[in-house]
Order: sequence, then C-alpha cells, then structure tokens
Amino acid sequence: MDPSTIRVLLVGDRTGLASGVRRLLQERVDILLETVDDPTIAVDVARAVRPDVIFQEWEVSGTPGLEFLEAYGRTSGLSEVPVIMLAEGTENAFRSASFAAGAADHLVEQPGEIELMAKIRMQSERRRTAVERRKVSDRLLEADREISSLRAQIVADGANDVKEAERDLARLVSLADLGDEVNRFQDFDLLLDHILTQARRACEAESGAIFIVDRKRLIYRHLQNDLLDGRGDRNHLQPVERPLTMDTVAGTVAITGTNIRVDDAYDMSPDFECVYDRGRDIATGYRTRSLLSIPLRTSDRVVRGVLQLANPGGEAARRSFSLEDEKVVEHFASLAAVAIERTAMTETLVLRMISMAEVRDPTETGPHVQRVAGCAVILYEAWARASGIPDEERDRNRDRLRTAAMLHDVGKIAIPDAILKKPGPLDDHELAIMQQHTVIGARLFKGMRTDFDEVAQVVALHHHERWDGTGYPGPVELDSELLEPTVPTHRGLSGTDIPLFARIVGLVDVYDALSTRRSYKDAWPEEDVLEIIRRESGTHFDPQLVELLLEHVDEMRLVRSRFVE
Repeated sequence: MDPSTIRVLLVGDRTGLASGVRRLLQERVDILLETVDDPTIAVDVARAVRPDVIFQEWEVSGTPGLEFLEAYGRTSGLSEVPVIMLAEGTENAFRSASFAAGAADHLVEQPGEIELMAKIRMQSERRRTAVERRKVSDRLLEADREISSLRAQIVADGANDVKEAERDLARLVSLADLGDEVNRFQDFDLLLDHILTQARRACEAESGAIFIVDRKRLIYRHLQNDLLDGRGDRNHLQPVERPLTMDTVAGTVAITGTNIRVDDAYDMSPDFECVYDRGRDIATGYRTRSLLSIPLRTSDRVVRGVLQLANPGGEAARRSFSLEDEKVVEHFASLAAVAIERTAMTETLVLRMISMAEVRDPTETGPHVQRVAGCAVILYEAWARASGIPDEERDRNRDRLRTAAMLHDVGKIAIPDAILKKPGPLDDHELAIMQQHTVIGARLFKGMRTDFDEVAQVVALHHHERWDGTGYPGPVELDSELLEPTVPTHRGLSGTDIPLFARIVGLVDVYDALSTRRSYKDAWPEEDVLEIIRRESGTHFDPQLVELLLEHVDEMRLVRSRFVE
C-alpha cells in the first residue's frame, strides 16, 4: 500500500450522512475504505484494519455510538485512532457526551469532498502525531533517568568546592526546566532558542548556534552572541545556508554524528579533515576560539542538526571547553533533538494543510505563511511587553499564535479554482464565495479541544475583519449550516471586539502580501507599504498594532530574509 494512503473505517451505513461519506470516499485512490455495520464485530474489524480514522454512526443497529467510543478507547491499537461521529439529527447533549467519551470531531451535515478530505487528513496526521509523541515521551523519560543519574554521580563524587557544587546544581535545574518546556511547548523556534540559551549558560559560552539539517543543506537556524548583541551588532543574526559537506566543523558533525571539541577553531589539529567556517567571524569582527560541536540525534538515530558553542567565559578569557562541559552539553543536545522530533510532528500536520491550500491558491505559498507567522510573533511579543503580560503566558501565546498564523487561509482549500485563480477582479457573487474561506477554515477546527485549535479557529475566522467594522465575516455560529453566498454585506466585528490574534495576523498578512512579488504584481517598495499601513490605521488596522509594527520593522525584515519565495 502507498504510504500516503489513508485507511478509513466507516462503522454503520444506515443514515444519509453515512451513505454520503461512503460515496465520496469509495472512489478515491488515496483512501482505503472499509465498512462494517454489524455492531458485534465492529471492534474486531477495527483491530484488523488498523485504521487511521474511524467514522462512527451515532447508533448502529440499536447499539449507541458511545459504547463503540468506549470500546475503542480501551482496545490496544485503537485508543489513539481519532473517531469522527456522524451525528446527523442528534442533540447538543449527545455531542457533548461523545466528546467526553473521546470523539475527535463530529459531522452533522454532509460536507463537500474537499472539506471532508481536509478533516480526514488532519485527523490522520493527529493520529500519527499521537503515536510519535508516545515515542518521544519515552525518550523524555530516558533523559530524566540520565539527569537523575548525573545528580547521583555529583552527590557520590562530591564537589570540589561550593562554587562547583552551585554550578552543577544550576546545570541540573536547567536540564529539568528544559525537559518541562519540551513537554509544554510545540513552537520549534521557541524551544530551540531556550535550549541554546540554557546550554550556553551551563558552560558560560559567549556564543552559540543551532544548525538544522535540511536535505543536503545546513541551515544556521538559531544564533546567539552576547558580545555582538552588547554592541548592537545584528549582522550575526542574518540567516545563512551552506551545502552539507564535511569541509566544515558543523558539516562534519552532522554527517558523522561525532562530537568535535577544540581549543582554537582557527588552529585545528591536522587529524581533522575540516576547518571552522570563519565567514560570520569575518563579517562581524568576532574571534571564535574554543569550540564545542555536538550532533542532535533523534530516536531513529538520524542526525537532524548540530548544537555548537564557542568561547566559554568570553572571547578574551581564552578558556577551553572541558570534557565535563562536553558531557553536559550532550544532555542539552538530546533535549534539542527531542524538541526537533516532537515539534516536527506538529509542523508536518500544519505544512500538509498549508500545501493543500497552496495547491489551490498559488499566492498561499509556504514562505508566505512562514513570514506571516514570524512577523505575527514579533508583533505579539511587542504588544505583550507593552501590556505587561507575564513571561510564561507570553511564551504560551507565542507558541499557539505562530502555528495558527500559518493556517490563517487554510479554508481556501474549499474555494473553486475558477475563483481562486481568476486573473481579473471578482464579481459580487464570486467575492461572497471567496469570503466563505474564513468560515470554512474555522470549521476545520470545530470540535477540537486544545488551546491551539481555539486560536487557529479564531484566526482563520476573523483575520479579514477591519477595525472600523467593515470587514468580514462578523459574528458567525459555526454549528449552523454554511449558508448560500449572498452579495457581501459589511457587518464585521469592530475595534477590540476583533480577537487580538486575528488583528495581528490581519495586519502582518497585508504587510507581507504588499511587500512580495506575485505573478500578477510587483512587490511594493517598503516605504509605500508602510505609508498605506499608516493611512489605514484606525480604519483597517488597530492603531496600537500599527505603531508597534513600525517600531519593529527591522526585525520583520530579518524574518522576510529568512523565508524567500
């Protein structure tokens, strides 16, 4: 079977909704559909089929659907399979009870094929994610055991003095805190940035970087340098990509999976067949001396990146990394690998949903949504600092916003190509259909129960609202049927009634769209983009957010330079 094929089990085929789902799926080459309508063998069939998604009628031959949910939940191999209840004609109380029993989603009316496939793909990815997270949790438990072993070793050996004991304790606390963050956060950049900071702190390293292996490229994903930051020099933050070869230290570590620790990066032993890449040092006037480079190896033993630290105690101190430093940094590298593994699961789900929208709408590119997400995070952090939001809440919201921003236009998967790709202006009827992408996108997250899903739903639904109330779609009841499109009316939300995250994404979406070249238009000069944003302050956009964007436009340029078309 093709690995991309999704296995679907339909339990019950008595209602019109179930029959409609069966008709839509049975001819698709990317779906392997099995059906069963005998309640006495349904669980056994499910165990044999090993489905990625189950569609469950709310009642099958007199057996309530809730009983099936409970049976799946206590059956090995089925407890992680998402179940979509076919709840046509049921009351809200039944839907609430089925959510409590473990249902992943509901269908109360016949969806279109595109919307149905979007739900199936999303739930299928969630199932794979749940399985992989269990594996990652096992790795975290292993890391906890390693930390406990390290703690016991410190106690057994005894520290040479109070300062050494305090340093060892601080390292253990950092590792424990990071283990907790890996469990709490899914934001790839947030996690790796924290891990790099804590790894540097544990070894008093002045600078550090995390490189990510992407096919045959090595990407400088995270860069930190206290000395250059203190000078106000931001050149070292510019993103850089290199071919993945053994010519450089980081490339050698990524390919061989072995540590490299040297006293002077500019004077390495001839035993090493690689050299330190001095390009960034030359550009900034920095001097890298002692260097420690550790592979980020995931549970499948594949190296996905490199954690590299430099200059313990600072450039002027000329200290070297010790063997003990190397062993401690290996623990941080292990957590970074877990972070890559764990958050890549969420990114896979998000990027597949984005790719569905990108196929339909050529303007909805991967780099565009990455830029929107990155700029949205910058704008939110500026707002949060100005508003006195606590650090923990700020980090949690940043985590949710980045992913939700990437999915802001996912509802376009259900808009006809004739409208999405029309070269000229849309007429009123076409515009009304296009505007439905906000409601369709929000409905994809309806029934989900995580904080992320709530934010994704709000952003998808309201990112086209306007500060003066002339945007769309305004107040919407997502449980109601999708109405026939009518000539657009201006009945949107206004002012602070528009959710904050939707206001943020709406602003940076326009900023990036105007700044980017498309087949039908050239990129606007930056001064023109900023001028129109100033002009639209208080009508289209939140005035406070406009001021914050103008203050942080340098940071947004960096984001745009990282994700080019």
